[in-house]
Amino acid sequence: MRRTRLAMNAVVALLLAGCAAPADLAPVADDLSRHAASLPSDVLSRPLTVDDAIALAMAYNLDARVKVLEEVLAAGKADLSLFALLPELAAKGGWSKRNPKKLTTSRDLGTGAMGNFSVGEDAIGRTGDLTASWNLMDFGIAMVRADQESDRIRLAQEKRRRALHLLIQDVQAAYWKAVINEYAEKKYNSLQQRLIKSVADAEAAERSRIGDPMQMLAHQRAIVDTMRQIAELQRQTSTARADLAGHMGVGSVTAFRLAELSDDSFLDVADPSQTVEDMEVVALDNRPELKGEEIQFRIDVKEIRTELLKSLPGIGPFLGGHYDSNSFIKYNAWADAGLHMAWNLIDMLSAPKRISQAKNVAEVTRTRRLALGMAVVTQVHVADIQHRHALKEYRLTEQMAAIDRRISGLAAKSKAAGSGSAMEEIKAEASGMLSTLRRFILYSDLQAAKARLNSAMGIDPPPPDSAAGAAPSPDSPADAAQPAG
Repeated sequence: MRRTRLAMNAVVALLLAGCAAPADLAPVADDLSRHAASLPSDVLSRPLTVDDAIALAMAYNLDARVKVLEEVLAAGKADLSLFALLPELAAKGGWSKRNPKKLTTSRDLGTGAMGNFSVGEDAIGRTGDLTASWNLMDFGIAMVRADQESDRIRLAQEKRRRALHLLIQDVQAAYWKAVINEYAEKKYNSLQQRLIKSVADAEAAERSRIGDPMQMLAHQRAIVDTMRQIAELQRQTSTARADLAGHMGVGSVTAFRLAELSDDSFLDVADPSQTVEDMEVVALDNRPELKGEEIQFRIDVKEIRTELLKSLPGIGPFLGGHYDSNSFIKYNAWADAGLHMAWNLIDMLSAPKRISQAKNVAEVTRTRRLALGMAVVTQVHVADIQHRHALKEYRLTEQMAAIDRRISGLAAKSKAAGSGSAMEEIKAEASGMLSTLRRFILYSDLQAAKARLNSAMGIDPPPPDSAAGAAPSPDSPADAAQPAG
């Protein structure tokens, strides 16, 4: 009895430890602070390249972390499903006390006379049973379910891949816009006051009729229109730093620095190396959504097998050991074995409907995969067209920016030589900055178009250099301006 009590206490303690509830949720602000403290300070303290930003997002983006945990959860379910393959092992015990004792008698069928009362049980009784049983139908269903859970792990992996592709696409677009916004603010702040003064000088000259009023108005209009266009481009990039911080899992927009651009920063671009037909082949082989639908179809087919198994009778062996402390029993311990069978007739009657429904689900998945394949091909075509147009527009804008820089240089030299005017110099300088800013904006659009094309083809990013997502610090802003991949 002492050993039995110790064993029962150990089992209860184990169950209580396994059923311990997780810690209560802390305030969201505290959790965000702990997350911020886990970020790599050595990486955030140096100017971030686009590779750094992507690596940080892959490691610390909270939405991506949810996808990782969903994959872990699917793996845990797959591990648990293996226990269903084991036979059922049931242990049962009891202790009872009866007062008064259980007295029984009997009646003679011939004479109707009642016999004497007798006792056949002890007042205190203890029983124990240990029975193992194995239902072959349940075993078959458990095997199919285990295969399905393994497929769901791969399905979670493909969903995580797709989320990662979209994350990298967003990071690249936000990174370049954030870098461009910092360049625009730095350059434009030093130029803005001069532009405002130039407009005021032209207004004063117009009122005093020192020069041609039409020329003064044209100058004002050109400068104000340039300022308006620069402000519009700044508006397009104004929220990029906050977006980038969210993608990287950084709570504060001031917690990191970005690589700087200069007017003549080298921005590497390349023509597409594949035809759209080759891109289609790559996309149909690599897109996570298509692979996910293929996995889902396998799960649906296995569900049909499960419904078939449910329509069969449950047959299985059992083996048990029993104990009863009743002193009136000759053998207090005994064993039994046998074969049991159970058949749910309702399951048998509903089997055709259930199997038909499972087949319909599989056909829906097949059709959805076909529709998704067509959508993937369309996305590749659209992304390729957008990338080619963005590349063409960028090269034209780059050429225009180079021309405007030369014009600005000539205007400055002419003014220094006394043959040019200050108005022409400031107008050329403003036009040059606008062209440079447009060049950078179109480069960010080009990088976003390239990221969309890679995402449409389902191309996985290269793994980061370290868990912190740290690439070597750039030696110069020109190196920092080069895009990833």
